[in-house]
Amino acid sequence: MKEPVKKTSIKDIAKQSGVAISTVSHVINNTKFVADGTREKVTKAINELHYRPNLIARGLRTKSTRTIGLLLPDISQPFFAQVVKGIEAVARLRNYTLIMGCAFYDIEEEKRQLNSMLDQNTDGIIFFCGYDSYDHINQVHDSNIPVLVLDREIDNKDIPSVLVDNFSAMEKAVQYLYDLGHRKIGFITFPFENQTTIRRRYEGYCSALKKNGLKYNPDFVIIDDRMRLQELKGTYAVIKQKVEEKKNPTAIITLADFLAIGAMKAVKEFGLSVPDDISIMGFNDEMICAFSDPPLTTVKQPKKLMGETAANLLIDIIEKKKIENKNIILDTEIVIRGTTAPPLRGKK
Repeated sequence: MKEPVKKTSIKDIAKQSGVAISTVSHVINNTKFVADGTREKVTKAINELHYRPNLIARGLRTKSTRTIGLLLPDISQPFFAQVVKGIEAVARLRNYTLIMGCAFYDIEEEKRQLNSMLDQNTDGIIFFCGYDSYDHINQVHDSNIPVLVLDREIDNKDIPSVLVDNFSAMEKAVQYLYDLGHRKIGFITFPFENQTTIRRRYEGYCSALKKNGLKYNPDFVIIDDRMRLQELKGTYAVIKQKVEEKKNPTAIITLADFLAIGAMKAVKEFGLSVPDDISIMGFNDEMICAFSDPPLTTVKQPKKLMGETAANLLIDIIEKKKIENKNIILDTEIVIRGTTAPPLRGKK
């Protein structure tokens, strides 16, 4: 039976490089000046012996593990993946390691993964999207552990946040369709009772209708939980059922792009043309939008910038840098492509 390989220690590094253990420690942690020649000998021994520092042990000594935790609901969705890309790029640039946990919209799972990250002495935590349950976030913040909420509104303005103005973004989307001539404008979403981000988009939709003198028509609004974790398949099934009722708006705005693409497939199968018979508009501006048939008009969120901004802000807080603004709202824009057009005469 093979004996387990012994893990290299700083004693081994000291012995091979012919220096004191304390000198090796200073080189690894950069805590004291070490002459270039000595530093080169220690670095050479570290590489030759494939030394890996124990981050947990080092964290106990230095009060920092140089790790940040990220809790998010669903990594399989392209929107989340693009934001994570921005977070990871900044973490790597600033010499931090990203630890990620996916809760799949389960608040108890989010709390479990949070506790695991705290047990690993993570330097700070980003809470990305998810449900309106904030007690555990407030508790971490009150324990003086840096936290930040991303794409997630929270009443406590002492907690740093990065998001877009979802209410205003959806108002502008409805206004765009109204200005094209649409008066029967629908909205597709999954339930939002415990998700402020989604609720704010719905409220923006309702506000824009009211501002333009349009009555809210429940036949034009679809709220269905089948679309939450299966955006394409779920929306396709829901819209097929709705189109059969023949109570169709002339334009639809969806909570997210993949809901819009699922809706497009469903309406086409009933012989309807996009955008001639019905205009469809998404939200996020995923990469697939430019390649759908026709290309999807959508509200663009600055996904990578959201991640970069959140990571930089959290790390600045961890490193106790001066913060000018800790509640950041980023801009959105409407990207006009081929799925929206004025309604056909007589269909307004």
